[in-house]
Amino acid sequence: MPRIIAGTHKGMNLYTPAGTKSRPTSDRAKEALFSIIGDAIEGARVLDIFAGSGQIAFEALSRGALHATLIERDSDALVSIRKNIAKTGWSGRVSLLPGDFRRVLSMLKSRGEKFDFIYIDPPWIKSDEYIRYLMNPIPDILTLEGLLVIESESGTAVPDWQDARLKRVRSCQYGISVLSFYQM
Repeated sequence: MPRIIAGTHKGMNLYTPAGTKSRPTSDRAKEALFSIIGDAIEGARVLDIFAGSGQIAFEALSRGALHATLIERDSDALVSIRKNIAKTGWSGRVSLLPGDFRRVLSMLKSRGEKFDFIYIDPPWIKSDEYIRYLMNPIPDILTLEGLLVIESESGTAVPDWQDARLKRVRSCQYGISVLSFYQM
């Protein structure tokens, strides 16, 4: 069961989707992620694509992020996210946007939304397809000082971003996961 590991809600267990479709980020990878980000998460606007239980967004909020937007289409995951929003008491700091990520990102882009931290953890079986699609809208919704992180399966090549505005600056492996960091 994922839990919040630091900040105002440290130690709080989070609800997870029923079944085996969800693959929560390990505590080890999550701890490393937020150690690398450090204080930059404070006051940040966060976007969590393929949110699952929402644990990355909730961790960011616990550590001082201003607001989190979560995109998820799986009905079991949406139930878990809604329970986690109620449990944390952060209904005013979380926007849950259910539906296909392509449609939601198009809407966010058309509204001129910008995020300081974007986290992408797609279903690994479709990771290549989804990441290639995301190469188009992500640079337009990431702030100039923002950070994009993609979680992928170790042994799977994470592509360099085709848009010259984003460059991979770091990759780290934690068990079966690789975290790749991109900046403008």
